[in-house]
Amino acid sequence: MTHLSSVLPVPPQRSAGRFALAAALSSSLGQTFFIGLFGGQLREDFDLSQSAFGALYGGATLTSGLLMFWLGSLADHWSMRRSIALALSGLALGAALIAQAQTVVGLIVALFLLRLCGQGLAGHLAVVAAARYARRRGRAVAMVSYGFILGEAILPSAVAFAMIGMDWREVWLTAAAVSAVVALPILVWLAWPLTHPLDLNRVQGRVEPGDVRTMTRRKLFSQASFLRVLTLVLLPAVVVTAVFLHQGTIAERLGWQLSDLASGFLLFAALQGVFAFAGGRIVDRFSARVLLRVALLPAGFGLLALAVLDPAYSLWFLFAGVGMTSGLNGVITGAIWVELFGLAQLGLIRGVYSALMVVSSALGPVFLGALFDWQVSFMTMALAYLLYALLVPVLVLPGLKPISDPV
Repeated sequence: MTHLSSVLPVPPQRSAGRFALAAALSSSLGQTFFIGLFGGQLREDFDLSQSAFGALYGGATLTSGLLMFWLGSLADHWSMRRSIALALSGLALGAALIAQAQTVVGLIVALFLLRLCGQGLAGHLAVVAAARYARRRGRAVAMVSYGFILGEAILPSAVAFAMIGMDWREVWLTAAAVSAVVALPILVWLAWPLTHPLDLNRVQGRVEPGDVRTMTRRKLFSQASFLRVLTLVLLPAVVVTAVFLHQGTIAERLGWQLSDLASGFLLFAALQGVFAFAGGRIVDRFSARVLLRVALLPAGFGLLALAVLDPAYSLWFLFAGVGMTSGLNGVITGAIWVELFGLAQLGLIRGVYSALMVVSSALGPVFLGALFDWQVSFMTMALAYLLYALLVPVLVLPGLKPISDPV
């Protein structure tokens, strides 16, 4: 086996971590929080009702998410710099199109590009880079969470400031220019040490020439370990999406004010970052499988607080709980696939997971809405979730085996 140092330098953790942070931050233009800042202007200019705009946005999100089922594997066949150049070019094009759109069809195309290239590809590549190239995988994956949180922290204020002197279309044109002229070249430069995945695997001895283990999507769904992990890692996205979309209903039932919800989101973001940081170190020292045992529990206790605590306190426990679970789950889903299936086809595996996550999170609000319509109590919901969070890890974790292990 050829020694790594004689062929390629080991990509330092800082290179992968910095790329992951920057790619996650750059994906913000395609994230819901950023597009939602312009929701009022978009509905007014295109004469859309709340439900019509929601349907257009949901359709663009679902379509782009499902395409990740196939496009995720680009990270296995292209260099990281080529992949991120495609993602940022599409993101900049989507931002330019939404600024110039005059019809609903133009708006749909723009939203699709923003969701596919921002929330989809750029975010996906950030996690793949951190998981594939960094020596301390857990800490590098945590950098992705920091990138998302940084965007959520600074961009709303930046947009509010920009709107003082610009209209919303000029803000989007500026965003397109920044993506194309600033973010794209910086990310390509940061990706330069991140070599082609097959070259990296061969020189590290993970894949020998002529001995490439090929994982297809069909084979992936026949892997018991993949299916077992899905029963745990898909649930947080379902719960968080459902709670956030139905926050108005929950607030109405418990008497929360809008200012209370804003404070809750700050707590959510802070604890998500803290637990991503802590989770990354646990993954580096032990494994992602250790975190799988407990990651669902904080959100369960947050939901239980809605039923047993005074509303003045339950808000903080709810947002703290879902923030902790989200932070841990982000690190887990960045590292667990490498532990089980290796690096060679990480892009394909995460692409399939991303598509499933989009579909399942889209179903979450529908399910919670039905529970509200059926007058199901918070106590019943919380106890059902906690029962799942306590029992399912006990049932599925003993069966997790890396693909290289003897069967």
